[in-house]
Amino acid sequence: MADKYGKPQQELNELDIASLVEELENAKQDALDSRFKLATGQLTDTARIGKIRKQIARINLVLRRREIEAAEAASTTKASRK
Repeated sequence: MADKYGKPQQELNELDIASLVEELENAKQDALDSRFKLATGQLTDTARIGKIRKQIARINLVLRRREIEAAEAASTTKASRK
């Protein structure tokens, strides 16, 4: 979709942690810039703020999923060592 902000979920799933953190920082900065533009009346596409927020949520979802997978893998290796 051309009007969708950022990368699709499939591409986010393929990125490594460092790239995801970088994408998250960029999206947060974009959200901040968009809020300032909205406050000053320079933002024409007001739906962009919602799209950016959804993209931030997608990135956080992938990061959290990876964190949970890493914790489960660590607990599995601890359990197998006993």
